[in-house]
Amino acid sequence: MVKRKRIVVTGMGVLTALGNTVDEFREGLFAAKASIRPSEHFLKYFDHALASEVLQPVDYEGIAEELLPELDRTVLWGYKVGRDALVQAGLLNDPLLQKTSLVVGVSSAGAEAIMPLIENRPQEFSVRKMEVSGNFSSICPVVTSLLGLQGGFELVATACTASTNAIGIGFDLIQNDKNPVAVIVGSDPVYLPTFAGFHALKAMREESCCPFSGTPGLSIGEGAGAIVLEEYEHAKARGATIYGEIISYATSSDAHHETAPDPRAEGATLVMRTALANAGVGPEAIQYINAHGTGTEANDRAETLAMKKVFPNIADIPVSSSKSYFGHNIGSAGIIELIACLVTLPEGKVLPTLNFSVPRTGCDLNYVPNEFQQHDVTLFMKNNYAFGGNNCSIVSSVKPEQVPQTEYRPRRVAITGMGALSSLGYGQEQISQRIRDGELGSALIAVSDWLDGDENSQEYEKLLAANPRLSEMLAGLGEGDIRALQFRAHEVRNIEPRKHLKNFDSRKASKIATYGLLALEQALQSGGKKVRHGDTDTALIMGMSKGPQSTVAKYAQSLYPDPRRARTFEFPSALMNSIATFCAIAKGMKGYNTTLSTGYNASFGALFYGYELVRQGLQPQALVGGADENAYSSALMSQAGSTRVSWTAEEDSFQVYGAKPSGFVLGEGAAVAMLEDVDSALSRGAEILAEVVGYGRSCDAVYPGEPALARGNAMTAAIRQALDDAGLRFDQVDLICGTSWGVAESADKELGAVREVFGNASAEIPLVNYNGYFGFVESAAALLNLSLVLEAMKTGEIMPIAFTREFCADDIAFVREPIQREVRHALLIGASDGGNNYAVVLRKGALHA
Repeated sequence: MVKRKRIVVTGMGVLTALGNTVDEFREGLFAAKASIRPSEHFLKYFDHALASEVLQPVDYEGIAEELLPELDRTVLWGYKVGRDALVQAGLLNDPLLQKTSLVVGVSSAGAEAIMPLIENRPQEFSVRKMEVSGNFSSICPVVTSLLGLQGGFELVATACTASTNAIGIGFDLIQNDKNPVAVIVGSDPVYLPTFAGFHALKAMREESCCPFSGTPGLSIGEGAGAIVLEEYEHAKARGATIYGEIISYATSSDAHHETAPDPRAEGATLVMRTALANAGVGPEAIQYINAHGTGTEANDRAETLAMKKVFPNIADIPVSSSKSYFGHNIGSAGIIELIACLVTLPEGKVLPTLNFSVPRTGCDLNYVPNEFQQHDVTLFMKNNYAFGGNNCSIVSSVKPEQVPQTEYRPRRVAITGMGALSSLGYGQEQISQRIRDGELGSALIAVSDWLDGDENSQEYEKLLAANPRLSEMLAGLGEGDIRALQFRAHEVRNIEPRKHLKNFDSRKASKIATYGLLALEQALQSGGKKVRHGDTDTALIMGMSKGPQSTVAKYAQSLYPDPRRARTFEFPSALMNSIATFCAIAKGMKGYNTTLSTGYNASFGALFYGYELVRQGLQPQALVGGADENAYSSALMSQAGSTRVSWTAEEDSFQVYGAKPSGFVLGEGAAVAMLEDVDSALSRGAEILAEVVGYGRSCDAVYPGEPALARGNAMTAAIRQALDDAGLRFDQVDLICGTSWGVAESADKELGAVREVFGNASAEIPLVNYNGYFGFVESAAALLNLSLVLEAMKTGEIMPIAFTREFCADDIAFVREPIQREVRHALLIGASDGGNNYAVVLRKGALHA
C-alpha cells in the first residue's frame, strides 16, 4: 500500500472586481462588499445587464510593455495571479520551477483575438494577437514561458468546473512523484459570446443574484485566481507558510442534459460521496460547504437536494454561495471561491450568502444569510457544477494534518480496448488493412466550393479589406486569389453513425461529437465491455485541440447583428467539454469526466490522467481519447501565416521526417483507448492489448517568436522519465513511434531526443510515425498512432512511414518498408504545439499478464 501525499497550499493570487491582491480580496469579503453592478461592456447590447467586471487598472509586473497588446486578458490575468502566488510562496525564479507544472482551468480562452470579427470591428483585428493568444490553449505555453515553469502543463476545459478540476489534476500530478510543486490557475474574462449565451437561456437576473432565495437568476462575473500546491514535507523542509491542505477531490458526470442539472441530483450526490471516500472521512466530518450556488432555480434546488442526500446532518452545516459577492466567474469560479474560503475561515468566520431574502421552495438549509457566522471549521467542502453535467468536489482544510493520510494499492494499467476513426475507415482492423492495400485517405479540397457558399462571405471580404497583412497571406496561398486554392485534406467519409450507435440522435450531435462517440463505442466493443446506463466505474477523459469549430462558427454567426438573438442550441455545444459530455449522456456514464485542451497531441494528456485514475484505484476503467473535425475557414484564418500546414494538392505532400518538409495535411477523426486495472481485466477474461508501464512529461515552452529550443530539448527528459518509470533500459525498446507534424522543428525535437537517449542504438531501433496516413488529426494523433503500435505488437508487422522517400537523417532507423519484428516494448513520443513533451512506454499484452 502507498500513502497518499499531503498536498498543501503555499501561495495564492487573485484578481476580481474586489481588488488586485489577496489582501484587497480579503478586505472586500470581510466588508461584505458586493461588486455586481450595471455592466460597462454589455449594457449597449442588453437591457438591465449586470456583471462583476474587472475595471480597475492592473499592473503586469515582469512583462515588457511592448508585449501587452498581443496578449489577451485570459493570458495576462493568468500570468498576474500565477506570479503573485509564486511570490507569496517564495518560489518566483527559484530553481524548483524546473520541476513545477502548470494546470489551468478556463472556459472561453482565446476568444479576445476574434472578438473584433464577432463585434463587427474588423479594422481592430490583429494577426499578431491571433498568433500569440488566439488558440484556446495559448494561456498555457505563454504563462509557462513567462514564469519559467518547466514541469509540463495541462489545460482543463470543463466550463464552470474547470479551475476546481484543475486543482484536482494538480493534486494528482504531485501524487505520482513527477512534480513536487504545481501552480494552478483559473482565468476567465467575460466576453460577448458567454454573456449572450446565458442571456439567451434566460438564466440572468435583472438585479444582483441572491442564491437560494428570492427571484432566481445568476449574475455573471470575471476574474482569475491561482494557488501553489506543494507536497507537505517538501513545504515544511523549506519553511514555507501553509494556507491550507487539499485532502481529496472527485469529478463525475450527470449524464443527463446539455445545460440543465439532473433534478434527481444523482451526479452531484455521487461526486460529493466520492470526494468524501477519497478523503477517508464520513459526511459528519464536514463543517462547512462552499456551494456552487449560481442563483438559478434548477441549480439551487438540485444542489440543495444533493446535500440533503449526502449529509444526514445537513441542518447543522452552514452552506453559502460566494457568487453573491462577485458573480459567477465561470471557468475561474472554483479557484476564486476556494481562495475566499482560505482567507476567511482561519478567522473562525463563515462567508455569508449576500442579498438573501425569502428562501425558495426546496431551499431550506442554513445558507448563512447576509451576515458572517462564527464557526471553527476544520474540514470544508468546495463544490462546482457545469454545463453538460460536469461536477467537481474538493475536500479541504485551513490547517494540515487534520485527518489521517489515505492509502491506495497501485494498480497495473492495461489497454483492453481501442477505437479509431479516420479518413481510412472505422476501426483499427479496417484502417490497418487499407494501409496494407495502399489506399489513399486524402481528398482534393477546392476553396471555391465552400467559400462562395459561406453565408458570411461578405463579412469575410470585409475582414480582408480591413487587414492587409492577413489578406496578403491568404492571397499568397492561392497565387493571388484564395478561391483558386486547392489543397489536400483527410476527411471522414462514408460512415453512417446509426449503423454503429444505438439511439443515435443526429439533431443533438455535432460532427466532432459523433466522431468521438463512434471511437468510444468501438473501444468498448473491442474491449468486450458493456456500459450500463448509470455506470459509475468508467471515467471518460477527452483531449481537445480546436474542438467543435463548426458549432463555434454557427454560434458566433448568431450573435451578429443582434446578440440578443444568440442561438441557445449552439451555445453549450460550442464549449470544449461538449464532446465528452455528449458521449457521457449518450452512454449514461456518470464516472469521472474531464476535458483537457492542450492543443496538438492533447490525447497524451488524457492518456496520462486516465492512467493515474486507474493506477490509484479511483476508477476501474478509463476511456481516454481525442477528436477533431476539419473546419477550413478556421484553418485558413489561424494558419495563413504559418508554415505548419501544407496548402498543396500533391498526394504525398505530408513528408513526415522529410528532408524537405512542407508541413502537415489537415485531418479529422477520433481515437479512444480503454484503460483498465490488469486484475479487473483478467478477472473478466478481457484481452490485454498492451500494458502502460511508464510515462513522462516535461516542457520547453518559449514565448511565441523565440527560438523553439531555447531551453534545450526537454523531450529527452520526458523519455528518460518514462523509461525510469517503466524500469526499462533503452536497449529493451523494440519500437519508437513519433507523432511530429511534418515541419523541421517538430521532427528535430523528436529525433534529437532519440539520439540523446538511445545513442548509437538510434540507428538500429525501428522508428515510425503514422500521421501521414491520417493527416494531422491534432488532438487524437497520439492515439491514432497508438492504434497502429498495438497492431504491430499483435501481428509482429511494423508498417512503414507514409509518403516520405527522402528522409532528413541517416542515423535513424526510419521504417521505409514493412518489416517483421516482435514488439515487446514500444515507446510513443510527441509534443504539443505549445511546448509540452510526452513519452509513454507500452509493454506487449501477453508479457507478465
